[in-house]
Amino acid sequence: MSLDISRRRAFSQGRLQRPDIWRTVAWFALLLALPLVIFGIFAFYLFNADYAVTRTREAAQAARQAAELGDVAGTALDDKAGRAINQITAALDAGGPQMLRNMRVASFVNEVRFLLVHDSDGHVIPVATGTVESESELLQRFGGLFANLRDQMVGEGGAAAKAGIWTVGETLVSFVQCQRVTESRDICVMFDEITLDPVLEEALDKASAKLNDRLLILRDPLGRALWSHGPPNLSTSTISDLSGSMRGWRMETSTPPVAHHSLLPLIAITVPLIGSWLLLIWYMYRNQQVRLQESTFRSEMTAKLSHDLRTPIANLRLYTDLLLRRSGDEAAVNRYGAVMRAEVERLALLADNTIVYGRTAAPAPVRLEEAVPDAVVDATIARYENLIAARGSTVEVVHDAPRPGLFDRVSFERILINLIDNANKYAPGRIIVATGEAEGTLTLSVRDFGRGLDPSSQAKLLALVQPGGSAKDGFGLGLVVVRELAEANGGRVTIENADPGLRVTAAMKIKGAAKEEAKCPS
Repeated sequence: MSLDISRRRAFSQGRLQRPDIWRTVAWFALLLALPLVIFGIFAFYLFNADYAVTRTREAAQAARQAAELGDVAGTALDDKAGRAINQITAALDAGGPQMLRNMRVASFVNEVRFLLVHDSDGHVIPVATGTVESESELLQRFGGLFANLRDQMVGEGGAAAKAGIWTVGETLVSFVQCQRVTESRDICVMFDEITLDPVLEEALDKASAKLNDRLLILRDPLGRALWSHGPPNLSTSTISDLSGSMRGWRMETSTPPVAHHSLLPLIAITVPLIGSWLLLIWYMYRNQQVRLQESTFRSEMTAKLSHDLRTPIANLRLYTDLLLRRSGDEAAVNRYGAVMRAEVERLALLADNTIVYGRTAAPAPVRLEEAVPDAVVDATIARYENLIAARGSTVEVVHDAPRPGLFDRVSFERILINLIDNANKYAPGRIIVATGEAEGTLTLSVRDFGRGLDPSSQAKLLALVQPGGSAKDGFGLGLVVVRELAEANGGRVTIENADPGLRVTAAMKIKGAAKEEAKCPS
């Protein structure tokens, strides 16, 4: 999204500060975060749905396993009852009811609680042993149940039909199964739960030997736990009602430990997205900072350039007036024309520097020229003597750099002009310019004889000449220009009270002239 017109204008004018950058980046971050939040919500619900499907699948699998175990238990019951009915049939075929009674006493004590043989001619043989109730009482009590089971077998039809059911008392649970052994005879047997427990446990232990990842509990019709298998620290979550011969019983199962809600897939997707979002925000913030720095630099460069242009333009205006007034004096015209030409050349150099600034947003390269520093000072002051005198100032020069050397002449002149302009503006009157050269360093100092620095102004000016200092509202712009020019040439600027007045000294690098270097022995 593009910035609005006001922010574009703020960038162009260098007024967009760090809080504005943060507000802009925060707005972009909010817009970019909306799709991320929507995706996060969608992913959260998607993973919750996947978890619900997984839990449903696990519950269905647990129900199937419970049904399979119920079938195993039912088969064990049917086998137990079938063996008893086969023995009863064999006893009846061998010796009749009396043989059945003798075998019942000998073989089925503590197992078959009650048995009943019903012939098609209505002959009923009830046999009960080891119970407190008589055969007639048991027959009266369970007669209706036996009749219902026999009716179910009639519905199934054919020989070998069978039906089974569990009966529930206050404290006793019994299993009854009836089987049609012939077309004319039905045999029913009743077992107490306690006699069937070992049969069920053996069958279930064998069937669940490989199911060690979940807890299984078998409960009888009274809700009592008959059998359990698996880790005891788990809790059951699925209850299945069993069918067939185990109708009335329930199997409780737990889901495997792996069926839990995991946020790892969500984290694996969300973390890279958040990382990409943060990287994009960082890139945007960095881009905004670069744009702010470039805009600020161009704004400051424009202010500094206008400051540098003010003095030569004023000098050109002055010499133009002088030229018009003394047009009849050929010598004066030539001298004024030379000054004006020099000023025009200086303006051309400043324009070239402006082009370099605008294209690269970096300081202009240093241009070394061979010249004599003292001569450059004299020529520059001569060009501006009328402008200096217009403010009632005089300039005295102390020469101490008479040898030619390689240095940035344009920067040297700009430093001199800015320092003289500051002294002429804030402390007009006597001004002393001094040059110096020692060990490859060229120094230029300008002293005025004004009031010097008060503590508040001294703190401001000292901050300006420190690296990174900048002018605020135009205050000290000339000193900032001087400092940057000196630093670009490997030097620095110092400010001190001269008592009276103020002395500003700028230093820059200078090399020996080419002719002098050639004279040096190798």
